[in-house]
Amino acid sequence: MSDIWEENLDKMFSPTIVAVIGASRRDGSIGKAILKNIIDYKFEGTVYPINPNTKSVYGIHSYPSLKDVPEPIDLIIIVVPANLVIQTLQEAKDIGVKAAVIITAGFKEIGGLGLELENQIISIAKEGNIRLVGPNCMGILHAHYPYLNATFAPGRPLPGKIGFISQSGALGVVILEYATQLGLGFSKFVSLGNKADVNATYMIENLRKDPNTDVILAYLESFSDPWNFSEIATKTSREKPIIVVKSGRTAAGKRAALSHTGAIASTETAITATLSRSGVVRVNSVEELFDCAMAFSKLNLPNGDRVAIITNSGGPGTLATDTLVSSGLKLAEFNDETKNKMHAILPPEASINNPIDMIASGGPLQYDQSIEILLHDENVDSLIVIFVPPMMINQNEIAEIINKHALKRIKPILACIMGRNELIEGKHNFAYPMYRFPEAAVLSLKALTSYAIWKQQPEKKIETLVTRENKDIYEMIKKAKDEGQQTLNSHQIHKLFEAYDFQFPNTEIVTSYDELIEVMNKLNYPVVLKMASAKVLHKTDEGGVLLDIRNEVELSDGWNKLMKNYDRLDVSSNDRDVIVQEYYPGGVEMALGISVDVQFGPILMVGSGGIFLEVLDDVTFEMVPVSRIDARKMIRKLKGYPLLLGFRGDNPVDIKALEDCIIRLSQMASENRDIIELDINPLLLLEVGSQPIILDARVSIQ
Repeated sequence: MSDIWEENLDKMFSPTIVAVIGASRRDGSIGKAILKNIIDYKFEGTVYPINPNTKSVYGIHSYPSLKDVPEPIDLIIIVVPANLVIQTLQEAKDIGVKAAVIITAGFKEIGGLGLELENQIISIAKEGNIRLVGPNCMGILHAHYPYLNATFAPGRPLPGKIGFISQSGALGVVILEYATQLGLGFSKFVSLGNKADVNATYMIENLRKDPNTDVILAYLESFSDPWNFSEIATKTSREKPIIVVKSGRTAAGKRAALSHTGAIASTETAITATLSRSGVVRVNSVEELFDCAMAFSKLNLPNGDRVAIITNSGGPGTLATDTLVSSGLKLAEFNDETKNKMHAILPPEASINNPIDMIASGGPLQYDQSIEILLHDENVDSLIVIFVPPMMINQNEIAEIINKHALKRIKPILACIMGRNELIEGKHNFAYPMYRFPEAAVLSLKALTSYAIWKQQPEKKIETLVTRENKDIYEMIKKAKDEGQQTLNSHQIHKLFEAYDFQFPNTEIVTSYDELIEVMNKLNYPVVLKMASAKVLHKTDEGGVLLDIRNEVELSDGWNKLMKNYDRLDVSSNDRDVIVQEYYPGGVEMALGISVDVQFGPILMVGSGGIFLEVLDDVTFEMVPVSRIDARKMIRKLKGYPLLLGFRGDNPVDIKALEDCIIRLSQMASENRDIIELDINPLLLLEVGSQPIILDARVSIQ
């Protein structure tokens, strides 16, 4: 992103001069609501209503067009009908407007003419270096100086340290209201709409640099900018937490899952891999999003996953324990000193094991002493405090005691005070998050802990095993793409893989039986015959792979069989090349694949090879780029991993050589972004010291 584009995105949220095109006097109109919110939110700059049909709006002089405004404009908010947006944006370009928020709908989301209009919008904005939010959005909010509320949401959002990115405008209205009820404040809020320009990746980077933002929340229905999202999200997560609720968790990938081995990764697989490796916390609902926001905005990160639970009621304690264990957190095991101190302060009927059940008589003193003791147990990383108010104990007093300890920030403390009254319901600015039910507290702590553990991991070191430039490969793929090829042919595939130091068997490609006899003077039996046409995707299924051919009689029979199968498949006579390869009788077959998800970029797959890939579904996935540690973990996750170590007397294969193949394939995908799908199946692994051999591969481009 160029400097001018970064500056103009910053100016969008901190403008000096704002114009509202479509500002109106009409009650119920969006133009009136947005202008009112800008005024009511105490915008420190100058706002100009633009409306040719009225002299003033809210007592502010109105101008008929942008060109009539007497000073340069930083930001425009567009609320005119769709057919007038192009003209408006053209005027904005002509007078040097830096940023625009297009509230108006009727563009890409309706298809057809709407898509054409949106493409025109994008073109005009690029020509004028105008940063765009929308169209089809609910606006933007900057809750710090200069206090801009350019949304049509009712109410007055609170200022705070949360940056929020929403792809849904309607949900954005609810989010602003719900956050206010919880007492949570924003630094910035943006409704992305159709993402004609500004998308989640741009906003994450913007919020990373924003000194008023400590936590980033997002509601996203789809991702764009796949090659940059993971990099920006990872960089940001090292500094600030990102919490995302992503809709469509159960949606299947658009491609047929098993049409190619590289495409086995579904969209859900891509989402999970991308977010987890980037340190992004993914939650299941908007409610959970804000539950986590309370924890992340108030607490320091825990040092580990060992949790102590304190309660005055067995039932909620059991619920918390069940959720904690199933989520992967651990019940802390108290040291002897902690147990002895608990014995001294609690009645005999109480349980001093984790979870600690103080029984219903546990009051302010017991809570105070118990929290103090647990905070100083080295086996405890965080605390969940549960209180079910009996009639004789004031819950507000308990809340204040918890707050006293939370302010010390020794360890994270989360509370579940059931049956909270109005004083506790957002009226008190406690230093800890408070939840109605124990499950919410546990899941929020799980998110906090997972993020803390991710941050403790060292940053990935990506190796570059192929150091030479492969510009000729780029040109080869570009030429194939320009000529309308969707798959690379055998010659192109060999050139591509050999450029990244992959090895094939001794191989020849022939076009006639006479050529076949001639090349056998260079090769030794046994050999393999394969169809070479790119139109035959699954060669084995179509009878296109003949193994272990040992003499000229078998060679002749094999040739005739391949030609008959070409006839059956109706492959043209000028596309009937045959691959002749040296045959390897031993080794372990593996599979590698690349599938480029439209939202997330390339996913790398490692699996058991041959037909067992799909039969056993023995695969692991990782987002590109892949580190040495990633490659090692992927291999060891496979059910077939023991086969690589030597099985029933077989010699072990070269696992480090397989790791190298994974890293080189990752580099190939990163450097050749026209590749959308790639399969190596099988990749034959040989004994230690021998390089793996590609026995079959295919590559799709776009």
